[in-house]
Amino acid sequence: MLEFALIGLVVGAVVFALWYLSCVRLNHRRGLRVLRWLQDAIADHGQVTGVAWIDPAHFRARLSLPGSAFHQPFFDVRLAPRYIPVRWALWCCRRRQETITFEANLSCPPGESLEIGRARWFGLNRRRNQESSTWPRQTIATLYISTQPSWEPQLSGRINGVVETRDFDFLSVSFRTRPPHFSVTVSLWETLRHPSGELAILESLRELAEGSPTSRM
Repeated sequence: MLEFALIGLVVGAVVFALWYLSCVRLNHRRGLRVLRWLQDAIADHGQVTGVAWIDPAHFRARLSLPGSAFHQPFFDVRLAPRYIPVRWALWCCRRRQETITFEANLSCPPGESLEIGRARWFGLNRRRNQESSTWPRQTIATLYISTQPSWEPQLSGRINGVVETRDFDFLSVSFRTRPPHFSVTVSLWETLRHPSGELAILESLRELAEGSPTSRM
């Protein structure tokens, strides 16, 4: 009986090791793809100057953007934690997303902190496409939630204008009085659907940053 238990432990350890190594390799390849996409997307403005992996599902890319109003800019990328099955299962149950977060300091820090989040509702079409086994979804409504007690119409109009005119779909936008002064989080899956040259990332970020509560870039 003890021998079977030992054999089971060894087999389980080997399976977990193979799973871990294969998923780490998968995340590494995905991370390289994201880095290439980001480098191509900012090629006209700067470059990625360094990458630091925090863990197999999380890395930060340091940027150099000469002449930009952004200081100490970073891209923070969080991938699905596939390499640990339990953690990945919890991640999926909570409906988390792989994300890209841009962080930077501003020349004129905001006078007050502001957090803006997005919640979106979807509806199913009555008719399903015969060529697909999935039901097509349509956006019913999008709700923006802010930590500011009194919503500023100017800021609301600026952010809504960016969302409507560009394919840059953000999950959250933050203005802080302390570093990093500005951060924007977007869905990695939604972003990578577009060719790197199709989304004007830095222009969109600059327009959002200009909506800082008291900052003028």
